[in-house]
Amino acid sequence: MRSPTDARLVVLRELARDYQGEITTRMVQQLYVSRFGPGDWRGKARQDLAQLVGEGLLICDDTDPGRRTFRLNHAHGDTR
Repeated sequence: MRSPTDARLVVLRELARDYQGEITTRMVQQLYVSRFGPGDWRGKARQDLAQLVGEGLLICDDTDPGRRTFRLNHAHGDTR
């Protein structure tokens, strides 16, 4: 059985692989609500995005101080 963190990361990796644009914390929050039910997902979304940046799967664009966006790091290779 998967841990809750593993389940979230699987869903987030699918989003990163399939989505063709910028990924935001709010987008991940909404995804988690639709998949796992209501809750305060902001912290978990940030934590999970940071993990995928650390793994090299996502690139973080924080050039705008008030907003972070993430996108797939195509140099990372296949995400499956």
